[in-house]
Amino acid sequence: DQKAATKLLKVTGPSTAGDDPSSIPLRAGDHVRVGESFETICEEIVPTDGGLSLRIKEPLPSSDSNEADNIVVSVKRENRRLDHPSAISIAFNLARLHESAGRTLAAVELHKAILKRNPAYVNSYLRLACIARDVGSLKECSEWLKIACAVAPGNPEVLTLVGNLHLSLCDWAPAQSVFDQLLVQKVPNAEQYSMLSLATIYFNNLKTPGKYAKHLQYSADYYKRILTKDKANAYAANGLGTILAEKGDLFKAKEIFNRVREVSSDTIADAHLNLGHIYLAQKKHPEALQMYQSYMKKIEDTDAPITSKSRDDDVMEVLLYIAFAYFDWARQTELFNNANAAPADDRYKKCIESLETAMAKSSKENTLLRYNWCMAKLQAANCVLQKLTRNIRRTAQEVADALKGLEDSLPIVQGILQWKDEGKKVLISTSMLQDFITHCKANIESAKSHLEEERKRETEANEIRELQRLEAEAQQKEREYQAILQKEEEAKKQEERDRKAQAKMEKVQQLQQGWEQEAAAAKAASEKRKDKKNKANAPPPVEEDDDIFDNEVPADNTATLFDESDDEDDDDEKKEEVEEKPDESSAEKVDADGEEEEPKTETGKATEKELFGDSSDEDESDEELIPSGTKRGGGETADDEQQNKKRRVLDEED
Repeated sequence: DQKAATKLLKVTGPSTAGDDPSSIPLRAGDHVRVGESFETICEEIVPTDGGLSLRIKEPLPSSDSNEADNIVVSVKRENRRLDHPSAISIAFNLARLHESAGRTLAAVELHKAILKRNPAYVNSYLRLACIARDVGSLKECSEWLKIACAVAPGNPEVLTLVGNLHLSLCDWAPAQSVFDQLLVQKVPNAEQYSMLSLATIYFNNLKTPGKYAKHLQYSADYYKRILTKDKANAYAANGLGTILAEKGDLFKAKEIFNRVREVSSDTIADAHLNLGHIYLAQKKHPEALQMYQSYMKKIEDTDAPITSKSRDDDVMEVLLYIAFAYFDWARQTELFNNANAAPADDRYKKCIESLETAMAKSSKENTLLRYNWCMAKLQAANCVLQKLTRNIRRTAQEVADALKGLEDSLPIVQGILQWKDEGKKVLISTSMLQDFITHCKANIESAKSHLEEERKRETEANEIRELQRLEAEAQQKEREYQAILQKEEEAKKQEERDRKAQAKMEKVQQLQQGWEQEAAAAKAASEKRKDKKNKANAPPPVEEDDDIFDNEVPADNTATLFDESDDEDDDDEKKEEVEEKPDESSAEKVDADGEEEEPKTETGKATEKELFGDSSDEDESDEELIPSGTKRGGGETADDEQQNKKRRVLDEED
């Protein structure tokens, strides 16, 4: 749809067919919504140049007309579905489903449609009033209730909802009048609820001058009447517990509240709040805080219809209870007046946080909240200033924060005092405000001197820490330097050990090569002698002679043959004697000294010390590597010659 004039909309789109009004799904008298929120009535459909145009009843707002050239138009057309009697109940249930699903607009439209078809349907008036109350529109809620009272005067449900509305607004007198009217009717379901509401009204008006005992007794009587008729009524039992707590019987009240929690399976949130009050009165601050926080969670998660005003008031009131619990806990902790009072500072901070949250939720200026916040700041600053006398460590930042809190609190309290002097309603006495200002000014001066001292002390401590840090760094560098030197020394020692080991290995290789050469030489000499002996023992060659039968052998030649062998035998015996002498001298040394002395080789004249160094351990291990070359080579040769000699003697005898 394209805008043509303030009240004339030009129709465009595939559904248009020339200038025939029946070509579009619109009729004169239809309710239409133009854009997102503008609602009006289509007066007529008129043909124009090149198409059709809609004439609407109210002019289109300039804000909507300037947003875009193409504007969507939605049509709301009545039907006759609700004419059937059973369709009303179905539509009401469907509207309740929309409410549960959070589709409030759809639910409101259905309830209005039901009332348009059946104006006497009271339940829809009540639901519209509840929806208006839930969204915070108390004026609209009151209007719907007035219509409901006019349609069904004396209806218990209507009166109950009217009374609850007055209770949520703390309009005690109108609420009492409504519930008295319900109580006179003696409707079974509404009678107990009326007595509960009246007991609550009397209990909340205990501060009425001169009527404390009377109202307390009336409240107790109503709770007892309910329990007489219904002993399982947990709400009445919870109310009776508040009466006992007000009278000072905390033990019985605590038992009742715990019993209510057990019976109701923690569905009654007020039992948690009342238990928190009991624990706070008994100075059991952790338990009280737990109950308050549990109550906060329950009222935030509940789906019960609570007005926005009463919900904010409930949350703010509970936050005040939580703040006071932390405040009282901190004051009790400070009574130690020693190092055990250290947690008080943190509890004052939590108290201040709770008060700040409550002030953020407050919709109007609350002087009592602001005064409590200033008082918490004053006590927290006093706690910080007394940390030195209690042997508790503190920082300059803590003192600075305490000073800032005092400086922020002083003008607020001065402003409250000025309002009181001007005649405004302030619930705090003038003497309390003046005492606060006096103490705050004194603490500000004290905090300034403490801050200078703390900053000076921190400067000195920082200098000492810097010197300690430099000294620690110097010591660390010295340790690193010593470690480097030690590593270098170890490396040198290892290098020296490797060098000595290499030298020893070279000497061992040289000795091994010498032994191999000696063994080879001895083996060659032995083979040479064997060859010589074999040649000597071999029979002389037979000379061919003409006189072949001449058997006479010259005596000289025979003697020469045997003389030569005898000479050789003598030479061999002399060599054996010479070779056996070292063994005999060696044996004599073993007998004399008790230690075996290894014979030395011909080439190896170096001592053990020269070969293997001064280490005794290494000498012992290296001695096993040095066998006697002379003994091994010489001994084997003597044995061979002895065996050869024996063979020659045996041959000669043969």
